[in-house]
Amino acid sequence: MIRIWGICLLLASVQALPTKHLNHNATVEQEQEQEELEEETSHWNGDINLQHIQRIESYMQPEQDACHDFHAYACGNWKSVHGNVSAMSLSGSHIDQRYVQLFERLLREPQAPEHRLPMFPKLLRYYQSCLALDKPRLRHYLDHLPPRSTDHWMELLAILGRYGHHEHYIRITVAHHNASRHIIFMQAHVHELKMTLTPNIYFALRRHLDGDLPSLADLRQQFKQLDATLHRLSQSESINSDEENFKTYTLDQLQRELPGLNWTHALQLKFNATYDGQHQVQVDELPQLRQLINFLNQADARLLRLYSLSRFLQYLLQLPHNPLNNLVNNKAPSSVECVQHMRKTLYLGMNYAYEHIYYAKQRATDERIIFRVFEELKAQFSKQLQQNEFSLDANLLSALQQKVSGMAINIGNMPHNASEQFFRDREQLWQATGDFYLNHFKSLLEYNAHQAEMERTTNTTLKQLFYSFSYHGPSMQDNIDATPYFYCVSNIIIMPYAYVQLPFYHAQFWPALLYGDLGNTLGHEMLHTLDSFFVDFDAQGVQRDYGDQLRRYRQYVAGIECLNSTANITLNERTADFSGTRLALHTYLQTPMQRRQHGRLYFLQFAQFFCGQEADESHDEGSVRLNYTLSQMPEFAEVFNCTQGTPMNPVERCQFW
Repeated sequence: MIRIWGICLLLASVQALPTKHLNHNATVEQEQEQEELEEETSHWNGDINLQHIQRIESYMQPEQDACHDFHAYACGNWKSVHGNVSAMSLSGSHIDQRYVQLFERLLREPQAPEHRLPMFPKLLRYYQSCLALDKPRLRHYLDHLPPRSTDHWMELLAILGRYGHHEHYIRITVAHHNASRHIIFMQAHVHELKMTLTPNIYFALRRHLDGDLPSLADLRQQFKQLDATLHRLSQSESINSDEENFKTYTLDQLQRELPGLNWTHALQLKFNATYDGQHQVQVDELPQLRQLINFLNQADARLLRLYSLSRFLQYLLQLPHNPLNNLVNNKAPSSVECVQHMRKTLYLGMNYAYEHIYYAKQRATDERIIFRVFEELKAQFSKQLQQNEFSLDANLLSALQQKVSGMAINIGNMPHNASEQFFRDREQLWQATGDFYLNHFKSLLEYNAHQAEMERTTNTTLKQLFYSFSYHGPSMQDNIDATPYFYCVSNIIIMPYAYVQLPFYHAQFWPALLYGDLGNTLGHEMLHTLDSFFVDFDAQGVQRDYGDQLRRYRQYVAGIECLNSTANITLNERTADFSGTRLALHTYLQTPMQRRQHGRLYFLQFAQFFCGQEADESHDEGSVRLNYTLSQMPEFAEVFNCTQGTPMNPVERCQFW
């Protein structure tokens, strides 16, 4: 079979200019912007584009019928090249390797200038302490805990909470509440999480407590009974247990409602600060909290202590990429394992290092290109909203328009316009020694102390910096560091470093390649602003009732029901897939001539994101997402000449944003 690449390579080498060049109704301002873009892209490197197209070709199985299964056609050879690894995982691995190269170079070059910059010396010390691990010594974690003055269960709970452990008895956390505020949340014990007393945890406890413990089997049984009691007491009595029952209380009010604890003292222990009686907190399921407190105040204090320490060690081991879990045959963790761990525990410092060494040199060019595509998509999105296909009332339509117009991008997820002094100041808040366990503790302590600081600070400058990006916690899952995402409370699209590189993006990509992935990815994240969940957050990140209002409109409900009829994934991801792709198509491939010239390359580039992608809790596998989304786009059927009634050109399609 003759491959399409002879035609594609020719067309790509004479790429027509982006959308506005072929839009005869463009304004003078648009034409001026287009001229600027032509000037910027006049130096396109053809080799980069041709090499990328050859890479795309290596993943294809052109003997497959694109109209029957486009994923098989575009990604059929992916596994033979990369195995069961997604493109995003490969991209994230490349970032890990760059960190390893940086740290290994600094170890060889003690006079390198980076040693005099913020963050770098402590990052290197932490890295070395991780490499020096030979076997798990969990007792060291417990030995580093500060001493307690009493045996009360809440005191130990508060101390463990300083290191981010919140999941048992009473969950007291600080969360990013909206675009300008953090808040303290209180909830009942997370009863879905059980205690698994492993031999390693048991022996760490026994050594820490000088052997004064029941047997492993007896302690397991006692923990099992305690788990069952906590589960019973913390279950909601609501008909719908998923219903949110948050209510705001002052500390004085909370003390009257739940007198079994000294709440001012509990918060002071946990957050190392004094709160007055008018300080506000949000509380969920207060009756369950009352039951738990009454039980815990009467329970065996020693058993509660053993349970808390065991749950704490379990929490530490379950944090993503804790190298103690990867020790095999008394061998030290690999360099990559240590880097992956540090990217979780030292998020700000690690991003600072990557920005300084690797990304700074390409940022200016990337921002010009990415922001321009972003603004073009926003303009098209605003235009589509203005058409008001759902006949929304003026106030609701205006609120949704404000979300779109106010949306921003953060490339690399760094604080916006932060000075070197800012990073020097942050560096002083954490320590690094030759002891991995102490280093891990200090990093957890610093992050959680920062969250508490953000809840009570009146420092406007500090707030502006920390509300300009998404400060990830140590428990954040890997996919957040790898893929772009919409951060609803700040109305920002975060583009991690792992995305702004091949195979997804290059500053010298021809437009079909640029819009094929970047345009679709930005479109997907932009449409999360109006998906079935995040639509309820307004332009300032405050929760509203927009979803309830939208469900009053028949056409909106019909669109939701259509998209949800065959969805295996969460509905908000399907709506973002569908409407984001539609937005990108209407922004770039506006005319039949554009689709004839660039459509195939555009859709093949779009497919790369889904090659090798496995399903997770929010997304279906890549083949399902890609095929379903493009089957809903008549432009795809037009480009690949798909007969109506084939899987990629169904007779009926959904309508949505």
